[in-house]
Amino acid sequence: MHAATSILDTLWPRWAIEPLRLGRIPIFLAAVSFVSGILLARWNWTPIGCLLWLSVCCVLMTWVALRYAPQVALWPALLLWLVAGMLCLEVEPRSPSASTLTPYADRLSRQITAQVVRVQPLSASAYAPETFDPEALEDEPAPKRANLLAVDLAVDSVEEVKPDTSRMLPVKGGLRLYVQAADVTSLPRLRCGDRLAFAVQMRTAERYLDQGVWQYADYLEQQGIAATASIHATVLQPTPTSHGGFACMLHGWATWSAGRLQRVADSRGNRMLPTILRLTSGDAGMLSAMLFGDRTLLDHRMRLAFERTGTFHVFVVAGMHLALLAAMIYMLLPRRLPEGGRVLTTIGLTTVYALLTGFQPPVQRALTMTVVFLLTRWLSREPSTLNALGLAAVVVIAEAPHLIFEASLQMSLLVIIAIGGIAAPLLERSVQPYLRATQRLRLVQLDTGFPPQIAHFRVLLRMYGRPAGWIFGRWARSLPAWLVRAALHVVELAFVSLVAEMVMALPMAIYFHRLTLFSVPLNLLCVPLLGMLMPTAIVTFVASLISPWLAILPAAATSLLLHAMTTMAQRVSHAPAVDLRMPAPPVWAMLFALTCWGICLWLVRRRGRWVWAAAVLLPLAMLVVTWSYRARLHPGQLEVTALDVGQGDSILLAAPQGATMLIDAGGQVGSTQVSNGGWDIGEEVVSPYLWSRGIRRLDVIALTHAHSDHMGGMAAVLRNFHPRELWVSVNAGSASFHRLLQQAREQGTVVRWLHAPDSLTWDGMQVQVLAPQASAPNGLGPINNDSLVMEIDYGRASVLLEGDAERQSEATMLSSSMVHPVTLLKVGHHGSLSSTTPELLQALHPGYAVISAGRHNRFGHPRMEILQRLQTAQVRTERTDLRGASTFLLRDDGSVATD
Repeated sequence: MHAATSILDTLWPRWAIEPLRLGRIPIFLAAVSFVSGILLARWNWTPIGCLLWLSVCCVLMTWVALRYAPQVALWPALLLWLVAGMLCLEVEPRSPSASTLTPYADRLSRQITAQVVRVQPLSASAYAPETFDPEALEDEPAPKRANLLAVDLAVDSVEEVKPDTSRMLPVKGGLRLYVQAADVTSLPRLRCGDRLAFAVQMRTAERYLDQGVWQYADYLEQQGIAATASIHATVLQPTPTSHGGFACMLHGWATWSAGRLQRVADSRGNRMLPTILRLTSGDAGMLSAMLFGDRTLLDHRMRLAFERTGTFHVFVVAGMHLALLAAMIYMLLPRRLPEGGRVLTTIGLTTVYALLTGFQPPVQRALTMTVVFLLTRWLSREPSTLNALGLAAVVVIAEAPHLIFEASLQMSLLVIIAIGGIAAPLLERSVQPYLRATQRLRLVQLDTGFPPQIAHFRVLLRMYGRPAGWIFGRWARSLPAWLVRAALHVVELAFVSLVAEMVMALPMAIYFHRLTLFSVPLNLLCVPLLGMLMPTAIVTFVASLISPWLAILPAAATSLLLHAMTTMAQRVSHAPAVDLRMPAPPVWAMLFALTCWGICLWLVRRRGRWVWAAAVLLPLAMLVVTWSYRARLHPGQLEVTALDVGQGDSILLAAPQGATMLIDAGGQVGSTQVSNGGWDIGEEVVSPYLWSRGIRRLDVIALTHAHSDHMGGMAAVLRNFHPRELWVSVNAGSASFHRLLQQAREQGTVVRWLHAPDSLTWDGMQVQVLAPQASAPNGLGPINNDSLVMEIDYGRASVLLEGDAERQSEATMLSSSMVHPVTLLKVGHHGSLSSTTPELLQALHPGYAVISAGRHNRFGHPRMEILQRLQTAQVRTERTDLRGASTFLLRDDGSVATD
């Protein structure tokens, strides 16, 4: 026991840090109470009048406690902060962006007048789900992404159209306009502040009404965008203006800054350098993302590589970038400057950098937190990281309480708590004293100011330095200290990365459904590289202001560091198990993790063996968060859920015994590619819904046919859920289809070819294949009649899944005498007139039907004739374009429940 205690005292010295007491962190506790109040108000509405009375009562209680019982005054004060948080959320004004423009986003052609707010060119792999009209015809290809501009407009008037007259009405709202041109040179030269007047068909952004799906419409609303539209470049005739206000100035600075880097990449001197030292246009796009937050030119494959390895934060200009810059500026300033001068200079230069990035909301929040943190540390008599964090959080959240529900702010706060609240005290007990001991070794008199074991450590470093000095010269006497210092810095960075990764496992699981196993070792390499890359990139930018030739040398160093970082990310991203996808943990697991972190904040400031409890709680919380929990299914019932994937198909089947099957995975109508650039409906819609149900792995994925609105999201679903089997029918002459088969084989998924009249058993249920016939034509390109049609029987209940089979396929099924009455029918081809013939409907005689179609689609699906036909047959019909995801629970007695 004594030996164990001795080892413990060696690892975690008792003298390094004072225990945490509640009275020492009042601001941090106030921030926790304030946030708790906001969360409470979100889930439990309370009238503002009641909250005001509660506030008055809390103020009185706090005053009485301060006067007569100061030792308990903290508790009524925290209650006051709790009520203040509730009140703050209730009185927050709602976003007015959609209030006046949205009623006119009805897809009618209307004349509008507007002012340009922001212009962004879209690269071939830029992330935007609606860069062309989602109503495009199936045989109409999508426009090339390289010939598109995304233009944000502030609409100030819109045409009100009536049967006999029209007039211009004043409105207020944002419009995101996608401008298409035949080639890049035909794109209009738009600048922030330009005036536009033109006719356009506005629409609201697509909403996928599926559980767990991130809504692009909400993202636009946060940016003040109420509607979207597409238009050809020839329609626009901008009227230039001399100025557009402060916002245009900020946008102009950001665009101008990114353009300087692109100019360096295009310079003759840069093109003469070797490949490893040459700054390419893609590199300039990455540097623009790192320095100025402009990710429009960021290659999608590079983005995916950094996301899979847990290092995408290098492209997010927010907390880490501003913290690195502020730390660099603070350390480079002369120490003879007063502390206040160093802090204010750091704040000033960091603010200038923030303005150059365009001063977007994440940067504004990061700058506010940085400024408040620095001022709190400077002005406080007893500097406390937790108090500084608490004050910064309150300042940011009080201005916009809804921000606490956004992933970016949550992750920023959690990473600061992980590093400053948990990792820093542990390092202060272990690594930091030894790091300080490696400095100024020649001043022997300093040894007396260290504890005995640290003083002994300094003596050892001097002793090991003498032989090095005899062999290599006097300069080598400090070599052992340098090596030890470097090793300790590596240990310090590894420990910080490990603690941050364990804490960030929760938001990564909730918002990104990722567990990045290689993020810790890769961040050990990327963060130091980023620390060197940022200064060299800034020097490159400053030199480019004078001349691109002057920027060649720093650009070469920047390229070398950047290429080292990107090469590591790309190679590691292809390693097996580098990126594990997972559902979000249950609510109780989230609360358990938050409780563990709160306890760790207290334990790491205790003495002795209590520290070991924190070392156990951190990985325990991560284990609970990432544990594989049972999927949320319906045991004993056959579940059929038609997902809302717009004008496409995707159906989830969950067997009574728990097996899962996904039939199709949606996709973009009219696209010849599996996914539309950076927007992948399998990644953004289908996978999040499956994760929201707690599904980690699918047993079967079935592809009805190789059209993009059925196959577009299939590659992402294969990658994320690693199915055991892939069921396909006709071998269509499609490159995307063959790539899908190759991906399945590389993942170890068994590819199973099915044709009529195959019959098989799936999880105890009978599956009968009705189409296509084995003799069906193939190799000529995918067609609707390639569709794999299956009937699945469960007791007295059954479901027929028709894909996009048309009347020719339906006639073949009827002639084969395999069509029997079913309980549920998935209507063919989105309710088109080419499917669901009266003869088939009479033979099936379903009690229920479901139609998968997109809202406001140009094809008119589902057709009124089909709806009337179903109504005449007394079939209860659900539609995904009206209801969203539609669930049917079939029981073995033939009964059906809808959810």
